[in-house]
Amino acid sequence: MAVYMRSHSKESDATGLPAADCLIVAAATPITAELRPDAARLREHCRNLMELGCDGVTLFGTTGEGSEFSVADRFAALAEVLKGVPPKRAIASIGAMAIPDVVELARATIDLGLDGALLMPPCIYRGGITEDGTFRFYARVIEGVGDDRLRLYLYHFPDICGVPLTPNVIRRLDERFPKIIAGVKDSGGDVDFTEALLRRFSHLSILTGTEVHLPQILASGGRGTICGLANTMPRLLRAMFDAGNAFERRKFIPHMLSGDNILSRRPFIASTKAVLADAFDHAGWRRVLPPMAELPVLEEQRMTADFRRWEAGLPAAWRSFYDDAAFADPKVVPLRG
Repeated sequence: MAVYMRSHSKESDATGLPAADCLIVAAATPITAELRPDAARLREHCRNLMELGCDGVTLFGTTGEGSEFSVADRFAALAEVLKGVPPKRAIASIGAMAIPDVVELARATIDLGLDGALLMPPCIYRGGITEDGTFRFYARVIEGVGDDRLRLYLYHFPDICGVPLTPNVIRRLDERFPKIIAGVKDSGGDVDFTEALLRRFSHLSILTGTEVHLPQILASGGRGTICGLANTMPRLLRAMFDAGNAFERRKFIPHMLSGDNILSRRPFIASTKAVLADAFDHAGWRRVLPPMAELPVLEEQRMTADFRRWEAGLPAAWRSFYDDAAFADPKVVPLRG
């Protein structure tokens, strides 16, 4: 495979994440046969993504399967990744089932000098969680950390955790902890909700997790994105950001959707890892944590063949991993989604 390594010179690695037009990848996590983070390979993956245009990385989020790793494993992996990624270019997702574990992970983001911590509402007992309960959860974590240096990004993704992060909860937290609440990552998929956050909380960093909304959100004052698609098409997304205005950025959406439609035939995390396994010729990338499962072999072959063709059909400057010759075995007949 041809893996491109082109330097992204928008800003030097010594600086922090940009205040606008900010492309942060929600990094997928390679795992070992023992189902622990492959920290060295994760470091190289993050470094490669930044070379290919990402401004920074978020580790152990939804795409990174983070809540299934132990606190100790996350600590060890973070320390390794930071050997290759500047701390101020990194955010760590700190979701866990026990509040003391969340507090411990939050403190680590301070001690390691990261840009901040990303935290989703709790995903257990969802049927009985009220707005007040959600507020109390965040408040208990912040008070448990007890450090004004904490920078907390609130994570709205009700499809995953089952609990919405409402504007009322955000307002209460912002008023109670004005030095702590840094922003909101909105992965709810409702552009009207994101626009409402931008109007109501213009002083916070609002980042979308829904890539097709980026032209509109950037034009409305959003900071950028934390997104999973940047694992597999970072240069295309960088080109969209660099287009400079909403009209030009919208021209990239059909290309992005074509690639995303290929990945979306099967569960997104397993599909993303299958593409990375193919691009880097490393079967270990295929591993996902239970209860998720790897893709069936034939479907994976068809999907990666189509993804290669999709990327080879892009202008050379937008390709991240494959060149024109990187086509699959002609015996494999691609599915068309």
